[in-house]
Amino acid sequence: MRLILALGNPTPRYQNTRHNIGFICLDRWASSHKLGFSSDDLYDYLIFRQVVAIKPKTFMNLSGKALRAALLRWNISESLIVHDDIELPPTQLRIRSGGGDGGHNGLKSCFEVMPPSELKRIRIGIGRSSQIPIDKYVLQDFAAGELEDYAQSLELISGFLDTYVRADFTQMLNDYSQWKKSYSGCKAAGIKSPKEE
Repeated sequence: MRLILALGNPTPRYQNTRHNIGFICLDRWASSHKLGFSSDDLYDYLIFRQVVAIKPKTFMNLSGKALRAALLRWNISESLIVHDDIELPPTQLRIRSGGGDGGHNGLKSCFEVMPPSELKRIRIGIGRSSQIPIDKYVLQDFAAGELEDYAQSLELISGFLDTYVRADFTQMLNDYSQWKKSYSGCKAAGIKSPKEE
C-alpha cells in the first residue's frame, strides 16, 4: 500500500487558506474520481486501488501524529506528501524526494516520524508577501480569483497522482520530468516554467 498525505489545517475556518493547498489538491483529485473520505480519530481517509490518501484532522504542526497513525494502521511501502511551499512562486510545482522542511511546520512534524529521505513530495508554490509576516500570510484565505490561477496546476497534480496510484513515485517523477522538458512557457495559464533544482 502506498500513502498520499496532504497537509493542511482542519475545520472550515482554514478551508480556503494558502496553507491548505495540499488539502485542496487532494479534494480535487478525489472529486475527479467521485471518491469520498471516511473519518478516523486523527485523519480523514480514502482507499483507491493500492493507495490510501489522508488529510490530518490535527492542526498543521501536529501532522506527524496522523502520519504515524497511518503507518501503524496500514503496511505502507512508499509515502508522498502534498504541501504548500512559500519558496516557490504561486502555482509553480516541484516534485522531488527528500529535502529540508524550509520552515514548514507540517513537514517538521512529519520529519519527527520519518526521515526526509523517505518522504516523496509534491510542492505547490504559494509565494510570500513582503508586507505580511509568513505565519499570517499562509493562514490568509486566497484572494478573490487567486485560486482560479491554480486551475492548471491542480489538473496537473491530479494527473501526477493518477500516475502514482497506477504505478509509483518513480513513474510519477518520470512524467514530471517529461512535462518539464515539453513545457513551452504558457504564462497566461498561470504556471511558471519550473527550473532545475
